[in-house]
Amino acid sequence: MGGDTPDADGAILVLLDAGEDDTDVYVLGLRQSVVDDESLSLLFLECDDAESQQKIDLGMDTYCLVVDPGQATAYGGVLECEVTGRRLRLALTDETADELGLPSRPEFALDLTEEQLAMVRRGLRRVLTSGRPDDVPAILGV
Repeated sequence: MGGDTPDADGAILVLLDAGEDDTDVYVLGLRQSVVDDESLSLLFLECDDAESQQKIDLGMDTYCLVVDPGQATAYGGVLECEVTGRRLRLALTDETADELGLPSRPEFALDLTEEQLAMVRRGLRRVLTSGRPDDVPAILGV
């Protein structure tokens, strides 16, 4: 997978923090800054009820991605996801990329602790394999 997610200066965005919450629905979060609320954050939410007819009808019977600021939201649409060393690379459908305001092949540097990297790998696998089987990424190298 190629392609980068540059910031306004053309540098690849560095994600400095990661966390998870399993209180209600499992959420994995990654963010660019721990102090700036307007910096980029990515949330990966596990599908909590793929059998719900209402969720099926609405196309919400799969994992969810949210990009802040702005809470841009998309359900499914991750074609590939790889964590290699300290890089997160995604390949998104054009529709998902448009909905999230991201390029179709975003790439992020992960300036995280080893524990956070392990959590990110576990969390991405958990989230991206939840919901509709046809939405599981063809490449899931985490």
